[in-house]
Amino acid sequence: MPLSCFLGNVYAENIDVLRDGTGPSGLRLRLLTAGCGPGVLADAKMRVFERCVYFGDSCQDVLSTLGSPHKVFYKSEDKMKIHSPSPHKQVPSKCNDYFFNYFTLGVDILFDANTHKVKKFVLHTNYPGHYNFNIYHRCEFKIPLAVKRDSADSQTETCTTYSKWDSIQDLLGHPVEKPVVLHRSSSPNNTNPFGSTFCFGLQRMIFEVMQNNHIASVTLYGPARPSSQLRTSDLPQ
Repeated sequence: MPLSCFLGNVYAENIDVLRDGTGPSGLRLRLLTAGCGPGVLADAKMRVFERCVYFGDSCQDVLSTLGSPHKVFYKSEDKMKIHSPSPHKQVPSKCNDYFFNYFTLGVDILFDANTHKVKKFVLHTNYPGHYNFNIYHRCEFKIPLAVKRDSADSQTETCTTYSKWDSIQDLLGHPVEKPVVLHRSSSPNNTNPFGSTFCFGLQRMIFEVMQNNHIASVTLYGPARPSSQLRTSDLPQ
């Protein structure tokens, strides 16, 4: 991309998903931005630098690491809250979790409304035929997957933006649980012309898969909750 197109934006050359023994722990971003300097010198420079963001980082930590987001989006109420046994399920919450949308990085970061700490990352592949196509730049990610082989310790295989879901299942060597079907529309009365997508839970990640077998997005979430079942609040927005 020519530097004249940067216009003060920061772009990601690639993003590595960092993981610990249980699942993803954060992101390492290799970022590109236009250099500083007067006149022609500014066009001749490009800065390349790395930044890391982790689960549990504060809102201020992320702002100082990545800069201001292009947009802040506040989540609506959790649709599954009506099934909660809590007597306060009908009481509207005073605040909602919120996303920092970084469109030029292809990344969304979700913060907890009470602690204002990172609880979820969403990585977008920007494939044609998806509901969010051309909203985000493509996130060139690499995700290490723990794979267990017969009579051997677990090994690590890499999933990228261009991996197809069938190949990931082949790497795992065992069938993945049935997906949650995700329907998107701009309003309750509209239909999504791109069709439904399928969400598979795997190693504290949710892979949103298109009908052509390409990965539309990957949602990474923090330490395990008491229930390991996939919930609607975990699905991509």
